[in-house]
Amino acid sequence: MMKKNINVVIQNTVQSPLKKVEIFELLNKLMTHLKIDGISINIIFTSDEELKLLNLNYRNKDQVTDILTFPVANNNFINQDVKSDDVIAGDIYIAVNHSFVRSKDKKISHELELKHLIVHGVLHLLNYSHDNDDDQLLIIEETILGINIHN
Repeated sequence: MMKKNINVVIQNTVQSPLKKVEIFELLNKLMTHLKIDGISINIIFTSDEELKLLNLNYRNKDQVTDILTFPVANNNFINQDVKSDDVIAGDIYIAVNHSFVRSKDKKISHELELKHLIVHGVLHLLNYSHDNDDDQLLIIEETILGINIHN
């Protein structure tokens, strides 16, 4: 298997139970599946309040959400060493407490829910949407996670 170009900055404003190695393994599996050679992203694990504020400011929705993604233009990479048009780049904000509650509702581990959100966020950076690609988005998520997460 070809080595992937994975550049990830992980910020924990709220502590996440995921280990960095788990995130890299997950991204490598996703990139191999989608035939993507490079990714340069920030993953920010943050509070529900922060996500609610971002959701209000950027989507005009005054409610907490579990994840928001913000693509970065190809000429403005997080890691300035990355210069390829084939690299996916952006910021993924995840509300740790909200995702914990959602994991309990789904009867899955918090770690699995966080992995689901990371995959979901990367797919959004690839322009998958709930409106046009929902079935494909769900299939890819479940293939990567190895479990039917959308009961």
